[in-house]
Amino acid sequence: MWGCMPPHFIMATKTVLDYSKNSENIFATEDDKMICHTKQNIQPTLDYVKNLSEYKPGKEFRHVAEIPMVIYQQMVRDGSINDKKALKKWLNDPDNRPFRTWKGRI
Repeated sequence: MWGCMPPHFIMATKTVLDYSKNSENIFATEDDKMICHTKQNIQPTLDYVKNLSEYKPGKEFRHVAEIPMVIYQQMVRDGSINDKKALKKWLNDPDNRPFRTWKGRI
């Protein structure tokens, strides 16, 4: 139908690109805009963090957090994943404590 009507006359279309037990990636087009929407069930990540937090951390290497993929993708988009200062701020933020496996300051 793209050959018959310009894209702006076409109603929104959605296509599921990837689906698993814990996440779903949906690609949509609407009004000449392309949107990729990701949903993730983060409960398995929270359960994993709780399990890891019960272990005593090593002195040289510490697993400090598990970042769910949807949050990681947002951090890639806004550039904070490659900004040490922004990443430390995110990791030390009390709102993100559920993702921390180690409770010390970074």
